[in-house]
Amino acid sequence: MEGILLKIILLFAVTVTGEPPAMYQAQPIKAAEGDDVTLQCRLDPPVNLSAFTVDWTRLDNKDIVHVYRHQQDDPDPQTDQYRGRTTLLHEDLIRGVLTLHISSVKLSDRGLYKGFVPKLKTSCVVDLIVETVGKDQQNETKRDDSSTTGSPEEEETEPDGRGGGNKIAGRAGIISSVILCVVVVVLLLRKNGTIRKLQHFISMVFQGLTQQTQNNRSRQLETREEKFKFFSRGSGCFDESDIVTVSS
Repeated sequence: MEGILLKIILLFAVTVTGEPPAMYQAQPIKAAEGDDVTLQCRLDPPVNLSAFTVDWTRLDNKDIVHVYRHQQDDPDPQTDQYRGRTTLLHEDLIRGVLTLHISSVKLSDRGLYKGFVPKLKTSCVVDLIVETVGKDQQNETKRDDSSTTGSPEEEETEPDGRGGGNKIAGRAGIISSVILCVVVVVLLLRKNGTIRKLQHFISMVFQGLTQQTQNNRSRQLETREEKFKFFSRGSGCFDESDIVTVSS
């Protein structure tokens, strides 16, 4: 019942005004410069528009954006600014939908667009807003460039600090390399059994040095004992027991 009442109201509107109702774009379409956009409006009730002429034009400068007639696109009346950049979806026309794609929008593309079906005397208006891109990014790029150009000055004003850091890093690298080489050599010697021979050789050398030191001490004691005996015989200050006590 509600559907029949709605159709009666729509027929009454067409009869009185000569224009069937159309659905206008509720919100403006926002796009960045270089983006692809889609302009769309729907007829209510839906009407198969595949056999109708469809025009997309600009309301502000009267440019012809896209023309569809005799069931095909007609590029002849199209403004040069939009040649090769617009596409009308024919399959949507069957459902009463006007869908227009515009590729790579420019700042000059912003404005009000009108989709118009002359035979039905119905139209819709879409507001396209094209925003510029890159201002903030350009400012950030300039700031980055200035900071990049400023870094060499910092290197000139603080050469000593950075040079000291490089020296410390170089020394640390040399020490690490030496330690690594020592570790590698020890591992190789251990693997080949040479490290054991080296240890045995060092032990023998150490024992020989120890024995020589003991012999030197014994000789020194013998020399002292002989000296004591000599002085005791000559002066009589010491007896045999004193000599033994001193030598011990």
